[in-house]
Amino acid sequence: MTKSHPDSNRRALVMAALAALVAIGLAATGVLDTWAGREVDAALGRALLAFALARGLNGVISVVQGTQVALQPGGLGLTLSPGEILDPVNDLVEQFSTVMLVASASLGLQKLLLGISAWWPLTLAMALALAGWIVLAWRGHGESRTRRWVRALALVLLALRFAVPLAALGSEAAYRVFLAPEFEASSVQLEGVRSGLAERAAAAEQAAHPPPDESLLERANRWLDENRETLDIKARLQDLQRMATDATRNVIDLIAVFVLQSVLFPLAFAWIAWRALTRWLPRSLG
Repeated sequence: MTKSHPDSNRRALVMAALAALVAIGLAATGVLDTWAGREVDAALGRALLAFALARGLNGVISVVQGTQVALQPGGLGLTLSPGEILDPVNDLVEQFSTVMLVASASLGLQKLLLGISAWWPLTLAMALALAGWIVLAWRGHGESRTRRWVRALALVLLALRFAVPLAALGSEAAYRVFLAPEFEASSVQLEGVRSGLAERAAAAEQAAHPPPDESLLERANRWLDENRETLDIKARLQDLQRMATDATRNVIDLIAVFVLQSVLFPLAFAWIAWRALTRWLPRSLG
């Protein structure tokens, strides 16, 4: 670049200076960080909600498995074994709890990195590097070694300052566009499975421990109900199998949602932000 500064180069420098001012303003005010922090908090809240749902389902399954002997009234010799059907689901739910714990830790790490990227010395260093880059370019120092290094430093600091909040915002945007319906549907269905199993566990517990002041007629009616349900053992097993299948599918869907949002999306958007902010870095160092 010469000292005459052609109009095209002047316009480019003006646009670069305006972009640098916008970046410095966003970094100094923390608007982007606040917005990204709210989005990470929302994602963390969903992760903790799913974790609580998984633990609740795990507890209900354990209760249902523990009441299998109580589901054999009348001494008819029929055996209903919900434990055998629900064992794989219980194992999957325990693994899901582990995944949700990892997802929550990943989102907590993003929250911590947001605080680190908003550290004021980093913002100050980025602002000084951007200002130095623009000044050197405006004064027409050409492609001097000093200008190349200042530009490289400015781009690196820019990426360090904004890569994490941009990744958080991009991940949350992708969640809302692609994953939100799946999360909501799977959560509602999984809660339905939990409620259904809880009702069965409560009914089995009541049958195993009838009230002490139960009348003879109430006892006879309960005995008839128990034997009718026991004689319909095939339907009950099919009902439990359906619940197990629904729970398995919903848990797998939720695992996919949170692996994408808490691990893959942040890494992908952080890489995109880094590449977008530093795509000239190799040439700058050359």
